[in-house]
Amino acid sequence: SYTDNQESNNNFVDRFAWVSEKNTDIHEMNFIVGYSFASTKGFWGKIPKASLSIYTIRYNRKLVTYNAKHLLEYTAEANLAANYTLANTPRYQAGSYSGIGITPLGFQINLNQNNKVQPFLKSSAGFMYFKKPFPDSRGVQFNLTLELGTGVEIMILDNISLSLGYKYHHMSNGQLGEINPGIDSNIFYTGFTIF
Repeated sequence: SYTDNQESNNNFVDRFAWVSEKNTDIHEMNFIVGYSFASTKGFWGKIPKASLSIYTIRYNRKLVTYNAKHLLEYTAEANLAANYTLANTPRYQAGSYSGIGITPLGFQINLNQNNKVQPFLKSSAGFMYFKKPFPDSRGVQFNLTLELGTGVEIMILDNISLSLGYKYHHMSNGQLGEINPGIDSNIFYTGFTIF
């Protein structure tokens, strides 16, 4: 009926109604430090035993709530420093690679956003640029990244939270180089969010 349709439309619109530029709570800044002890031959990666440290600033914008409990956020990251350390393997020489990156496309779902401890799921895609070709002269400096992870966000104060998380981080050059070995890292990270 018309009334049921109107009510359904109103419920859909209500999920977005609180997200307005006047609401100062919709913007967040994160400061994150992460480390991967050793890369694995995972889904796509072929370089084992490489460590990774990463330092990131992330912007979150709250988008949608569902049932006034679960929150969907858009995320964009600037990786201020990414440092890979490769071990000697039969195919690749040991070496250190430093770069920066941008991850403009990301989404995070926080479950039970009104609780002090909020589990979350996150995925993102972007790129990294290194000072020299990765993992050797047959590679390229420009590489693509893909991440999928989970964790918990713990509310410390009304406007500050602590995040503890894990993400599966893939990086490869998308066939832009002579070789495209790829590298899969298991990153454990922590960070602070300011609302």
